[in-house]
Amino acid sequence: MRIDECKGCGVFFTADRPTEEEMMCLYNGHELIGEHPDPLTKEEGQQPAWKMVEHERLLDRLACWGMKGGKLLDVGCFSGIFLSNARNRGFECVGVEPNEDAFLNLRNAQGFEVVHGSLKSAHFDTKSFAVVSFLDVIEHVPDPVGELRETFRIIRPGGWLILTTPNVRGLPQRVVKAQRWFTGRPFCPIDDVPWHLWGFTRASLARCVEKAGFTVQDISWLEPSPLSTNEGAGSTATKRFGLRLVAEASKRLGMSDRMALFAQKPLHG
Repeated sequence: MRIDECKGCGVFFTADRPTEEEMMCLYNGHELIGEHPDPLTKEEGQQPAWKMVEHERLLDRLACWGMKGGKLLDVGCFSGIFLSNARNRGFECVGVEPNEDAFLNLRNAQGFEVVHGSLKSAHFDTKSFAVVSFLDVIEHVPDPVGELRETFRIIRPGGWLILTTPNVRGLPQRVVKAQRWFTGRPFCPIDDVPWHLWGFTRASLARCVEKAGFTVQDISWLEPSPLSTNEGAGSTATKRFGLRLVAEASKRLGMSDRMALFAQKPLHG
């Protein structure tokens, strides 16, 4: 699949993207559970430590800005970990999830209010949420700016948007790109295609969010993927060790391959 870069905003994208209907079919299949084993049956205490710490830090950051409760929507909530963590912090939580197995688990086993489908198909009321989160989700949707504009519509004035997503200019990507260049192997700036359709930098992600009407308040680094979302990556012990070294270096240099963006809807919006 060909990957291009928008010369205007710097966003990387797959040239032949599937339609929203095709994506919904892809995400509604059983393959998603196998490709992305974020278990639906784990007890809270068994969840990955990095993820629990990350969620607490995201919620702490909201609290620093005075957002300690209200109605929160998690788009692509999957196993409901963030919904659970936010509910424990006092938020009234709602989810949107395209995968039917995950949706049924969230609704029937965990008791969350959750909509099966996409954000647009949910038809939420205007200005109905204090917080909307996309945790490692925005890179999956067919139209990120369109998704963000719909988010702007349903967030109340003064409400908050949280995005976490890979950073295609992170140190791990730069090291892999250099290694591939030396060995003559192709390099793809977007990992996990076709699940991931877009690749963002700090600047290009901010441009997309601002284009939707939000005011970006902060972009910060998250735990690098070899220590979090792609823990254990590498076909050999040597490669795994090397990736972990690069990941640790990226933390010290402020060049992680994962980032979090916080943006606010203007009070007059």
